[in-house]
Amino acid sequence: MRNKILMSALVMAGCIGLTGCSDFLDAENKSNVESEKYFMSEEGFENLSTTPYFKLRAIYDGDPVNLFISGTDLYEKGRSNYADAALATYKNLNAENKTLLNFYKACYDGIQQCNTVIDYANKGAAGSNVQKRLNEAKFLKALYYYLLTQQFGGVPVSDSYITSVMTSFPRKSQTEVYGYIINLLKSVETANALPEEDHTGRVSMRAVYNLMAKVYLAWGWDTGTTANDDGSNLAVTDRTYFGLAAQYADKAIAGKTPSLSFSDMWDVKNDNNDDILFAIQYTRGISGQDETTTGNKQMAHFGNYYNDDLPETKYTDSQFPASEKLIYLFEPGDERFDGTFMVSQLRSYMSWYTEPVTDKTEILYYFPAWYTNLSTLDKYNTSAEGHKTTNVYSTSDPCIYIKVSINKRTGKITYTKSEQRYSVSRTQTSQTICVRKFDDYESKRNTTKGVSFHNIVLAHLTESYLMAAEAYYMAGDEPLSLQRLNVVRERAKAEKLTSYASYKRHYSDGTANSYNNGSGIGNVPFETNLDPIDVILDERARELCGEYYRWMDLRRTKRLVSYNVKHNSGVTSADDMKGPDGRIRWFRPLPQDVINLNGAISEKDQNPGYVAASTDGE
Repeated sequence: MRNKILMSALVMAGCIGLTGCSDFLDAENKSNVESEKYFMSEEGFENLSTTPYFKLRAIYDGDPVNLFISGTDLYEKGRSNYADAALATYKNLNAENKTLLNFYKACYDGIQQCNTVIDYANKGAAGSNVQKRLNEAKFLKALYYYLLTQQFGGVPVSDSYITSVMTSFPRKSQTEVYGYIINLLKSVETANALPEEDHTGRVSMRAVYNLMAKVYLAWGWDTGTTANDDGSNLAVTDRTYFGLAAQYADKAIAGKTPSLSFSDMWDVKNDNNDDILFAIQYTRGISGQDETTTGNKQMAHFGNYYNDDLPETKYTDSQFPASEKLIYLFEPGDERFDGTFMVSQLRSYMSWYTEPVTDKTEILYYFPAWYTNLSTLDKYNTSAEGHKTTNVYSTSDPCIYIKVSINKRTGKITYTKSEQRYSVSRTQTSQTICVRKFDDYESKRNTTKGVSFHNIVLAHLTESYLMAAEAYYMAGDEPLSLQRLNVVRERAKAEKLTSYASYKRHYSDGTANSYNNGSGIGNVPFETNLDPIDVILDERARELCGEYYRWMDLRRTKRLVSYNVKHNSGVTSADDMKGPDGRIRWFRPLPQDVINLNGAISEKDQNPGYVAASTDGE
C-alpha cells in the first residue's frame, strides 16, 4: 500500500493542485471531461484518494516544520544559527514570513485535495472502497484544520470543492473551527467505515480517536481556562472538553500497552508497527527513484555538523540541537536517552546499527549523559582499544571534554581535558550529541538531506497515553492521570512516580554543580512540587523528542512565554514576545498575502501581537 500511495500521489500531484499564493483557494481546471470521467472510475478515484496523504509531506518535510519546534525550550540554535531566526526568537516575526506562508498554503492545498475526494465520492465515484476513502479524506481535512488552528487560531473554512476562483473567505473564530473539525470527525465515527486499526499508512479509527483527543484537549485549554496575558495565574473554568479529550485518548489507546521497547518502536525496520497509529509513508526501491533526493529530512535535524571529511558520517543540517533543558530532563535508568541520542558515534556512523560493536570498534565521539560520573571521564580513552582516539564531550553544563590530537609523524596521541559551556559545544562542529531516533541506516548520504525513507510518525500509542494523562488531570482526575503517565515511564524503565509531587526536575545552573563531579547527582540542582502539567510536559519532551509537537504543546498549555523566557537563549524577557501593539504573540501572524488577497479579511483581523499600534482597537 505504501508504494501505491506514493506512486499514485506522484501522478496526481502533477494534475491536481493550487496554482500559487495569489489564488490560495483556487481550484484546478475542472473543464477537462476526460479527467472528470477518469476520477469517477474506480482506478481514478483510488488514485485521487492518495493525494491528500501525499500533501502532508509539504508540511512535515519542508520549512514548515520550523513552526512546530522553533521558539521553544527544547531546541536551540546550532552551528548554522537558527533555521528561522524570527520564529525562534519572536523578534522581527511578521506577516511577511515565508515559512508561515508556505505552511498556510500547504494546509489549504491539502484541504482542497480532501474536498476533491469528498466531492467525487458524493457524486457516486465507482469502487468498493468509496466510503472508506471519503472518511479518510474527512480525517485528513480535520488534521489540516487542526494544524491551522494551533498556529493561527481562527481561519477561513472551505467546506466544499471549489470550481472557480474565489477570493472572499471570512475568518471563522477558533471555537467555530474546532466545532467544524469535531463535526467532521464525528461523522467519520458515526459512519464506522474505517478499520479499527491499520498499519499500511491509511487512516484507522484509532487515528481518528487520537485526533479527536488532540482537538478536544486544545479546545479545553483555549475556552475552558483563563490566564494573564503572559500565561500566569492559570485557572480552569470548564472541564467539559478535557473530559471528552480523556475519553477519546482512551479510545485511541484501546486498552493496549506498548508492545515494543522505545528503540524498537523507532527502528526503521519496524515502520508501521502495532504501536504506530498514523504515519506519512516513504518507500525505498521504486523504479526510477533517486534515493538521495526523494526521501525525507527528519533524521538530518536535531544535530550538528560532523565533518564532511568522513563521508560515512550522517549528514546533519546543524539545526535544532538539544537545549540544556532537554538534556537534563533525561534521568538515570531511562532507556530513552540511549534510544533518542547517538551516545557513541562510530567513525562509520550507520555501522552502529549494522555491525557488532566490540572493544576494538573505533568510536569517533562519545557523548556521556549529564548524570555520568564525569570525575572519571578521562579513563574512557584507556578503557578499550577502540576508545584511544575518541573525542569525548559530556552533555552536562558545563561540558567536560577530552580532545584528542595525533602527531602525524610519530603517531603519539595527546589528550587535552577541559570544560566549556554546553552552549559553546552546541554551536561547534562535532561537539554535541545528535538525535538518532529517526535514523534510516539504509540511507545513502547526500548533502540534500532528503535521504531517509523512515516514515514520519504523526500519532502513536504512548503519545495517546500522554494526552490522556494531560486530559485526565485537567478534567480533575489526578489518579487516572498519573496512571496513564506511568505506563509511558514504565516502558522506558524510568522510575514510577508515586505522585506528581515526587517528581524531580534536574537542571543546569551554569556552574560545576550542574554535573556529577563524583559525589553523585544529588549535588545537581533540582525542583520538586511542580505543577502536574509541567511534569507531563517534561514527559512529553522525553518521549516525543524530535517529533513535531513542542510549540503547539507550549501554546496550548499557556507555557509558551514562561518556558521561552527561562530556557530559550534567544528570548530574554516576555517583552521579546510582544508585538507593536504590546500584546503577547500567542499565535503566528496570518500571512500578509492572505490578508491582501482575501476580500473577507482585513488588517484588523490580524492576530494580537502583529497589529500596528496605530490601528489596534480601531
